[in-house]
Amino acid sequence: MKRLLGALFLLMPSVALAAPLSGKFQSPLGILSVKEAADGTVTGSITDAKNPCGFPKGTAVLNGARLDDSCVAGTFKACKLMTDTCAGFIQGDAILLVSKGGALLSGTVHLDGRGCLTPLTGDALVLKKSGSGAPPKPPAPPPKPQHDQSEQLAKDAHALIMAGEAEEARKKCQDAVKLDPGFSQGYTCLGVTYYLRERYDEAFEQYAKALEADPANRDVYYNMASIYAIQGKIDEALQYLKLSVLNGYIDLPTLSSDSDLKNLHGNAEFERIKSGQLE
Repeated sequence: MKRLLGALFLLMPSVALAAPLSGKFQSPLGILSVKEAADGTVTGSITDAKNPCGFPKGTAVLNGARLDDSCVAGTFKACKLMTDTCAGFIQGDAILLVSKGGALLSGTVHLDGRGCLTPLTGDALVLKKSGSGAPPKPPAPPPKPQHDQSEQLAKDAHALIMAGEAEEARKKCQDAVKLDPGFSQGYTCLGVTYYLRERYDEAFEQYAKALEADPANRDVYYNMASIYAIQGKIDEALQYLKLSVLNGYIDLPTLSSDSDLKNLHGNAEFERIKSGQLE
């Protein structure tokens, strides 16, 4: 069974998009012009030279391609925030979930700054389509007692899952997100209950909501890899798996013992990841 989050659980996609990605997106580096070509390649370019990294206008900082209708994999370029010991540009692997009809790209990136800060907040990377007016303010956090109740419901669900009561656990998880719609781990909790019943599409839907609520929800990424592996989507599984290991979301010994990954056994890229050869 999938590892359960430090506070709760693990394990994504499924939002089909007919239209290609295009438009202006807010990012940690200012407004990016995002375009998707007919072959599925996606680029995001700097629109204003006055950005945290000083990139010239037109610099492509996001270069990737659709893994499927619901996510983009590729690289993202940023910089080390300049200090006496830090300077220069930095690039790393990224995976972004496509949600809200293509208006939100959210996920994780691996930027090894060697102890230096970057314009990003941790591993999370969010690109939000710009509207005609000012960007909406993020919702206020729920009152602490409300959040505490959601966390308690999630813990109760965890106990039920461990006892093999996935259906009863699902009710607890549903109550948790109803009480706090921004509770990312509540959606992860729901995803696990569907995963345990091999209802993978429904699990993906909940994991998408979990990342939408919190792109830094590290417990989701490894389970994405697991589900893709179960479904035989090898390239997708390897992309998520590599990001999970690079960012420290899972330890290497787990890769050998997890039966969900059996379809990856013998794959050369999987063997490299399993041995820690990540660059």
